[in-house]
Amino acid sequence: MGNDTVVLVDIGNTRTKLAFSDGKRLSNILEFPTGQFDSDLISQPMDAWVLSSVVPAVGARWTELLSRKAPGLTLKEADNFDITFDVSRKAEVGEDRLADIEGAFYLGLKTPFITIDFGTASVINLVTPHHEFVGGVIGPGVMSSYECLTAKAALLQEVPLDVPKDLIGRDTKTNLESGFIFGFAFWAEGFYNRLKNEYPELNAVLTGGAARLISKVIDFPVRYEPHLSLFGLLRILELNKHLL
Repeated sequence: MGNDTVVLVDIGNTRTKLAFSDGKRLSNILEFPTGQFDSDLISQPMDAWVLSSVVPAVGARWTELLSRKAPGLTLKEADNFDITFDVSRKAEVGEDRLADIEGAFYLGLKTPFITIDFGTASVINLVTPHHEFVGGVIGPGVMSSYECLTAKAALLQEVPLDVPKDLIGRDTKTNLESGFIFGFAFWAEGFYNRLKNEYPELNAVLTGGAARLISKVIDFPVRYEPHLSLFGLLRILELNKHLL
């Protein structure tokens, strides 16, 4: 896109990310609750935009506003990707998953690879050596599970989680930290190790709101990239410039 100003919007179930880019680097990265809407966020000039959304009503509102500012692209309109689809129902593949996968390609991750996203849900995507997206895994989210547990268990108070120093906790807080930070790290490690039996050259990239903590204890080679989906949007825009 040259030196054009590109706006990237990634609307998740609970959080929305917005960033500006010159086509190579990200700047002015903002994160706020999904549904919060402030047109001042995109008041500066832009040349193009690209949007991913798993919340259709919110995505439609952002699309309407962005369309008044510049030509752009929603992921549901994109028709060119680095992958082919070898799944039962292509229409069910979430835009957030496509953004993560394309983010891995943007970063130069070699196939085969998995993306691991610890967001509202915990999601793994697998891309084969032949660039086939063959599906993945969806499980409980780290923080959504944590909030659910502490809300329903009378003797468990919600406290900020940190990286556990020991595998076995000595009090309630460190028990919870071990259960959730180590526990979800083991979840990812289990899938990685099983898949590595089939794909010995398997690579991995980790993202999502809880990934910062989990990346500190995870026990296999994995790259941590907090803005994976935003880089994916840049890659998708580059592949679909013909639609602008």
